[in-house]
Amino acid sequence: MRFAHIILLFVAITFSACESLITDIPASKLPQVDSKLVVQCFISPQSSRINVVVTESVPVFGDVTGRGGVVRNAIVTISDGIKEAIVPYDTVSQLYSLDRTVFSILASKTYYLNVTDGKRTVTANCTVPGKVVIPKSFVIDTTFSNEVSTDTTLTLKMTWDDIRVDTNFYRVRASVDLDYNIPDGLSAETFKEKRVRNRFNFNWDETIGRNDFQSDGNLDGISFTSPVGRILLPQASVYDYGNGNRFTVYPRSSIALVTMEVYNTDENYFRYHRSLEMRGNNDNPFIEPSLIFTNIKDGLGCFAAYNSGQLLYRP
Repeated sequence: MRFAHIILLFVAITFSACESLITDIPASKLPQVDSKLVVQCFISPQSSRINVVVTESVPVFGDVTGRGGVVRNAIVTISDGIKEAIVPYDTVSQLYSLDRTVFSILASKTYYLNVTDGKRTVTANCTVPGKVVIPKSFVIDTTFSNEVSTDTTLTLKMTWDDIRVDTNFYRVRASVDLDYNIPDGLSAETFKEKRVRNRFNFNWDETIGRNDFQSDGNLDGISFTSPVGRILLPQASVYDYGNGNRFTVYPRSSIALVTMEVYNTDENYFRYHRSLEMRGNNDNPFIEPSLIFTNIKDGLGCFAAYNSGQLLYRP
């Protein structure tokens, strides 16, 4: 009985000790962090428009009412050091956008971005890489599934040669334009098949040393290989209108065009996107969250550049 009392006393002391670790901190002693402008803009000589996304951060402490949304009243300007242009706000896309015919982006040039909402001003600069890298070879294949007795996945792998001497950062992108059949008609009487064409983007496998973002650090002049890119192909579908009216639509997919790109990016673009990937892939709750790279002075986000080399394949 006495032993039981000792146990109860020990438990009570333990809980009281735990409760003492929880302390209410008055708001006046919390760090006062203001909301910052968050800017995203990636420029390229191949892009038809200059697009700038302007939002604002949400402070961890303090009043967060109305924070975190799109900033619509900002003045956004871009300059090459001589010529300057205002990037107007587009209400439809909810971003600031300017056609390249008004302000051109050229390889090897440095550009300056300025964003202000009257209270906060942020600036950034980046230099467009001077050289274009074009994929030199590729392999397109399909994988087969016994469950549906047809090809289910389109795969792509491509290679390119590194630019010698310079430190380079790369990103691979690819898409395919597919022709395939879909059902058309709302009843058995009007049912028919229609041929359509849509574009699908390849998703890249995550493998050690074979990310869609790669750098030639200590690998100068080698031939690079992309990870495997995959696209799920449209599959056969059964449409039942009742009374025995069942129709099976077989897509009969065919490739119309494959677009393969290698981005030669600046370091800002590479570090920003890699930091986003590292943050998104970190599922271990015991690892300290990684910081998102930013080159926006007095703000957050990224202003970066890339030069895209493209290879088109039409079967």
